[in-house]
Amino acid sequence: MTFHRARLRAATALLLGGALAAAAPLAASASPAHSAPAPTNAAPAHTSSAQPDGRHGGTETITTKATVDQPLTRTFGHYGDTAGRWTGADSAYSVPLPGGATAWLYSDTFLGTVNADHSRPTDSPFIHNSIVVERHGKLTTYTGGTATAPESLVRVPGGDENQDWYWFGDGTVEGNHLRVSLLEFAKTGTGPFDFAFQRTAVASFSLPSMRFEGITQRPAGTVQWGSAIYEDGEYTYVYGVEDLQSTKYLHVSRVRSGHLTTGTRQYWTGSGWSTDESSSARVMDGVANEFSVTKFQGKYTLVTGDSTEALSAKIVMYRGDSLTGPFLNKTVLYTTPETSGNVFTYNAKAHPELGDRDTLLVTYNVNSFDTADVYANVDNYRPRYIDVDVRIRH
Repeated sequence: MTFHRARLRAATALLLGGALAAAAPLAASASPAHSAPAPTNAAPAHTSSAQPDGRHGGTETITTKATVDQPLTRTFGHYGDTAGRWTGADSAYSVPLPGGATAWLYSDTFLGTVNADHSRPTDSPFIHNSIVVERHGKLTTYTGGTATAPESLVRVPGGDENQDWYWFGDGTVEGNHLRVSLLEFAKTGTGPFDFAFQRTAVASFSLPSMRFEGITQRPAGTVQWGSAIYEDGEYTYVYGVEDLQSTKYLHVSRVRSGHLTTGTRQYWTGSGWSTDESSSARVMDGVANEFSVTKFQGKYTLVTGDSTEALSAKIVMYRGDSLTGPFLNKTVLYTTPETSGNVFTYNAKAHPELGDRDTLLVTYNVNSFDTADVYANVDNYRPRYIDVDVRIRH
């Protein structure tokens, strides 16, 4: 399997707007190409401020300051360089697990080793999804297949990975089960851009073993559900993206808490809830395919890459009083320093359980239009971790 599809997946999102294998826990106690700045020193303190205006609404004055999160950068950098398993991936959703562990959900993933010069061997195994669990300071990579012949952790039933595959969305915990959103894509022709979204599903894993339990399929539709998940007591809110390439629209659904795989979905119509998915309303545009929604400093906070600009390096935040929006007061949290030449960034999101009252831990992905960059320097295909201090004045 080659890396080109991962590169084209991200490139498409940015340029245009925007039998099952059981889980096998695999623990791990060219000419010069363009390199993104090293993550350990890439970002000087970044400051930004926003005030209410007619375009973005809101009643808050927001000041932010962003710096690299050094502990996470060092932890995943060391693990990727030395463990002989996970060496880089995109997506990077985090789900808190019982007992203080964290599951990091990844889509396209490189495995294997890293060369002494920090390059990636060109024969590195490449799969479409994986999970890395951090438990008591130890990282463990979960994939399908075996250590010598790894496969995606979750595969489309009866599918050929070169023709039909899953990327991961957000996840949540229900009792002793980890639920992970799945987005199925399939090839539609022979060209490199000839692939299309098919449907969403949900994968289940038992906890704490991380044993894969199965897939719950959902009806085919046009919205890519699972871009973000928020637990709000009585309901689990599942956010999705209607990706029209040139424009991406936010949609909102919900289901009774604890029933993500069995409950009846309700869809926000703009004025109420309906069980008819075709009634789902476009809440706003400007979101990316992956983002986050969380309660932060008194309001529901949406963090996303800015899809209103092609190849944008901006990570932005919106705020709202309701989980269905409107989300207002667009604020630039950070401008990614890696974006230059063929290298670009995408999939920004916040991780509230890893921040604190005044700080959002934000991750984003790095990639390149030139495959040589990704092999020449492993940092060109690894997530970045930043702490954003947010001060809000009403």
